[in-house]
Amino acid sequence: MTRRLALLPALLVVSGCGLEPRDRITDPASPQASDIDGLWTLSLWLGVAVWIIVMGLLAVPLLRSWRRRRDESRRDRPGASGRDRPAASDRGRPATTAGDHSDVEVAGPTPADGPRTGGSAPGAELDEPIAVADPHEHDEAQRDAPARSRLLWLGGIVVPAVILLLLLVASGQVGSSTAHVEREGELEIDVIGHMFWWEVHYPEEGITTANEIHVPVDRPVRLNLTTEDVIHSFWIPRVHGKIDMIPGRENLLTFEPTETGRFRGQCAEYCGIAHAQMVAFLEVQEPDEFDAWVEQQQADATEPQTDQEIEGQRVFIEAGCAACHAVRGTEAVAGVGPDLTHLASRGSLAAGIRPNTRDDLEELILDPWGVKPGNPMPPTTLETDELEALLDYLEVLE
Repeated sequence: MTRRLALLPALLVVSGCGLEPRDRITDPASPQASDIDGLWTLSLWLGVAVWIIVMGLLAVPLLRSWRRRRDESRRDRPGASGRDRPAASDRGRPATTAGDHSDVEVAGPTPADGPRTGGSAPGAELDEPIAVADPHEHDEAQRDAPARSRLLWLGGIVVPAVILLLLLVASGQVGSSTAHVEREGELEIDVIGHMFWWEVHYPEEGITTANEIHVPVDRPVRLNLTTEDVIHSFWIPRVHGKIDMIPGRENLLTFEPTETGRFRGQCAEYCGIAHAQMVAFLEVQEPDEFDAWVEQQQADATEPQTDQEIEGQRVFIEAGCAACHAVRGTEAVAGVGPDLTHLASRGSLAAGIRPNTRDDLEELILDPWGVKPGNPMPPTTLETDELEALLDYLEVLE
């Protein structure tokens, strides 16, 4: 059992490691994320300061108690000087009461007194005198009373009130700066949550894709967030905070990315067994790269050229794939699952949990529940030649 407890810190450290790093709120890529990071930093350091003060206050009585025990042990040590030892007349003498500093002893009964009855004190029947508070400790407590009173008011009321007020003001400022404000030239995107993937629609551009959001750098972006089933929470840490996606309601999220790159997002509200595998990616591009991507996405699916690719298109339609997925320009128009018109141009599969490679695509087709438990996509049974033809066709959908 002791060995297991000793390994616990190491296991906690290892559990925080992964094959690929996760994006952090402390590395903002937009003004909105920067404001949120500032609030987080302020809260962190205020918490650290409070912890240090509390630990210091706890250390004071411990230190004083340690010093007192050390002094007492020195006085009781053999060979202690007469100045440190208690006077001979005081040895064996019982302590006085906390409120009485006189030399009157509180002694036990003597044989001459006989048994006491009636209103006598309980300690009167003891063989030993009553042990009460040390007068020196009482005097010390009396001297410290004003300091303790000031500490109670400052540490228990004034300082917490100032900290809470500061955090309230800072939170209000951050909430105001990150709230949606209509801005000229903003890019509007509809993001719809599904179990367990993201549908992405550009209404003005006429584009529908899945799990990957492309935006230009230094341009305001407005996300209209909804859900088709349960509550999800959209979160891309480097550009903004979390915001819930609630059935029957549309929430808005506005940000302006200031650097290019591929930023990882995550569903931040438990939505089912595959919640942790519901990943989104934000691709921030230069304006000319984004325009080229829009032009590519607006086109219909690439026509199959070879006999193998034509056979793969037939398999796609007849094997049941077209019952859930759409490929623009073909008779596959279903919208149950992600739109596959430009599947080969995406960087990931299964809502961001697998790279878009032929082997991963094959595994997703044959065993989708093994790739992502809880995934509503059913397994597909195909002959080897049919599977190879289908994969060839899907790989040309750029």
